[in-house]
Amino acid sequence: MELTSQKGLAIAELNPIIHDIAAFGDTVEGIDITTEENLADVGDLVKMLNGRRTKLEDKRKSLVGPLNKVVKDINELFKKPRDRIDEIVGFAKKHMNNFVRAQQAIADAKAKRERDDAAKEREEAEKLAASMRKMSGSAGEETAEVIVQQAEKRVEKAAAPARVAISRGRQSSVSTAKTWAVEIMDIKLLALAVAEGRLPVTMIEPNMRALIAAGRTGGVEKEVDGVRYFQKISAAVR
Repeated sequence: MELTSQKGLAIAELNPIIHDIAAFGDTVEGIDITTEENLADVGDLVKMLNGRRTKLEDKRKSLVGPLNKVVKDINELFKKPRDRIDEIVGFAKKHMNNFVRAQQAIADAKAKRERDDAAKEREEAEKLAASMRKMSGSAGEETAEVIVQQAEKRVEKAAAPARVAISRGRQSSVSTAKTWAVEIMDIKLLALAVAEGRLPVTMIEPNMRALIAAGRTGGVEKEVDGVRYFQKISAAVR
């Protein structure tokens, strides 16, 4: 059966059901339950509507089932080559990242040497400046100040973060990027930092599923700091 025919069949069957649902909706919105008999009547209505919904879902599945099978078969055809491409790209990116990290390590080592050299130069400049202040009066003071300032500039320049620049011998789409990542080393210390106000509470998120499961085993008397356990009462339709 063609897709347009299936769609037309679905629309033809849905139109009267949609009309009935609208009427039921108006009825339920205007209901005022004041007695147990009213409660039972509304429960019967809910039960009937749930039955309608089940039939609707069965019909929907009967119409889309064959289509889903075709979609599944097509996806399976494309999955293997697509996954292989992802695998190859993953290997390529791994090698690329290894190279970039190695280059960064080289740049970091070079930057450290430059910082160390600049610090030594500043120390030597300060000694030289101290000597000149003693022997040359005001002129020596000015010269000493210039020597120290130049040394400070070298220290400041050497303190800049080491950057890796990819040298391209040809046009390339490769560039380097740095992104922040985080690893939880000790969840208790993180929780303590939040408790002490050093971090906002948004840094941790309660595991509601685990808390609810713990409440089921412990009952309503269960006590957990910062948590209130209670039971919700609601009507159920059998």
